[in-house]
Amino acid sequence: MSKNKPKETIEYVIRLQDKERQLLDDLLMSYRIQSLDIVGLLKILEDPSRVVQIAYGIATALEIIGIETGFPIPTVVDVFDYLKQKETAVPGKSILELLQTLWTSGGYPGGY
Repeated sequence: MSKNKPKETIEYVIRLQDKERQLLDDLLMSYRIQSLDIVGLLKILEDPSRVVQIAYGIATALEIIGIETGFPIPTVVDVFDYLKQKETAVPGKSILELLQTLWTSGGYPGGY
C-alpha cells in the first residue's frame, strides 16, 4: 500500500514567559538531581587519587575564571603566572645553572 504525501503541515509554537521558563528550569534541575547515581558517585570518591583529580580539576576551573584557591598542587594557571614572573625577574643564574655549577665543581663554594 502506498501512502499519500500530506497536503498540509500544521506547526504549533509554544512561547513561555519568564515565570514559565523559571518553572521549567526548576523542573529540569529536580529531574537531573533525581537521576544522579549516588552509589556510583560514592564509589568514585572511595579512590583517593580520583578525589585529588576531581579537586584539581575544580581548582583549575576556579583559577581560570579568576578565583584564587590556594590549592597545594600548582595548576595550569600557576604555571602561566610563574612564566610571567620569570620574564620580569632580575637576570641571574637559575637554580638549574647553580646545581650544574655545584655538580661540576664538586661541591659548593667554600665547602668541603
